Amino acid sequence: MTNQKANGSVTVKAETLPVANIEALEKMAGAGLETVTVDDLPQPRLKVLQAISPEVAGSKDKAPVKGAKAGLIFNNTTEACYPEEGVDVVVCGYEKTWVEWQERGTGGPGAPVNVYLPKDKPTDSVRGDDGKFRLSNNGNYIEETANFYMLVLNQGPTPEAVVMSLSKTGLKVARNWAYSLKNEFIQNPKTKKLFLAPSYYRIYRLSTKFESNPKGSWHALIFDKGDFLNDEKIFDTAAAFSEQVRAGKVSVDYSDEESTTEDTPF
Repeated sequence: MTNQKANGSVTVKAETLPVANIEALEKMAGAGLETVTVDDLPQPRLKVLQAISPEVAGSKDKAPVKGAKAGLIFNNTTEACYPEEGVDVVVCGYEKTWVEWQERGTGGPGAPVNVYLPKDKPTDSVRGDDGKFRLSNNGNYIEETANFYMLVLNQGPTPEAVVMSLSKTGLKVARNWAYSLKNEFIQNPKTKKLFLAPSYYRIYRLSTKFESNPKGSWHALIFDKGDFLNDEKIFDTAAAFSEQVRAGKVSVDYSDEESTTEDTPF
């Protein structure tokens, strides 16, 4: 058996072990992991790497990630940098949030102060000269964030459940993507009735492109429609993940994120 990184995945092919061992292992499937829950595991997050991303530039406490470069899509849990041609995903859920941040350098934590659903968004926020919505009671700012819950396809033996959060200039991409998802209809051949397809009905290819404006330049996410999802097992996995999201059993974990407060357009 080959050792891999702790955040990796090891799959033992059936043909490498005697049949008796495989049968015994199957009977013990999951043994010792009964009490491990979602709260005990890191949440895989995807993001577009920028030139200033610590994974690319390094930081005081950590060297750059091997193979990381601006413009690649990065998985924070496996530290995988997906190829430049992109990665295939199916969307299993969507959630809008407003995230409250304390300005970097003011002594506050790197993680958000609060996370609000749209119905709970603070009403006392005012847009400042820097374009941020500031709260009048503490000077913190809130940031509109679109979260996509997805399965990453074709990057391992099984699809991986991930979250991708888009804010700032990424909101334009998020709105266009949500529009595409909300305009995918299926026609019942018997009744001719149209109905809205589930979000995981179609595969999307995620990649990036270079953009710039007077504030600077950055790599932006782009999405392209792919084929319909025809793999029944993956479809069932996507449906189950979607149900978990709808039931509130899965939510975005912002604990390892930091606010980007530099004067950048992204």
